[in-house]
Amino acid sequence: MKFMNVEQYQFVKKQAKKILNANTTSKDPNVIQAIQALVQEEINNKLILDDIEQQIVLQPIFTIQAREQLELFLDSIKQYVEPFKVPTDNQVKKLFPKDKKVKLPKMDGIDLRELSYLSWFDAGTNRKYIVYYEEGILKGVRGVFDHLEKSGICLVCNHHAKVGLLLVSKKGTQLGTYTRKGNYICENSDTCNEELTDFSRLKAFVDNLS
Repeated sequence: MKFMNVEQYQFVKKQAKKILNANTTSKDPNVIQAIQALVQEEINNKLILDDIEQQIVLQPIFTIQAREQLELFLDSIKQYVEPFKVPTDNQVKKLFPKDKKVKLPKMDGIDLRELSYLSWFDAGTNRKYIVYYEEGILKGVRGVFDHLEKSGICLVCNHHAKVGLLLVSKKGTQLGTYTRKGNYICENSDTCNEELTDFSRLKAFVDNLS
């Protein structure tokens, strides 16, 4: 029974790392208990655990004291994560009807339980594509991506990383005119997905470019 989406799984992963960090940097039981209580509160606010079995699945998070235990815990809860549903080529073509040659990247070896959204870069057109689901409906945005070779705050995951500028062109109010909107996002979408624990940020990013 799957009871977490990817965003929630990434959130729990961060909380597990907090527990590990507390146990490796402090010997004060009061400090460790305080971190554990904070993590419990954060999880309760983020996840709706419908039954005791789901609570039991996450309970080992509070016993993590070593990197090996962290990895074992994350592996054990992954079976409860709803994976990203890869769209078909036809679905993507309907999403971007003006891009006749658009096609999905190769998905071999990609863990779909780590993806809140799918993104890829087409070197031939210099375009970056982002597709995701909102209430079961496939949505997306694409634009010219400028590799800046600089670090900054990603507007999607809100973390400091190597970023680039995504520029999206839209028809202007007058015939033959266009407006361009842009913002900074992670160059590496895998890293961005791992840091994304608030999916509303992605939706807000796309809405701002529309």
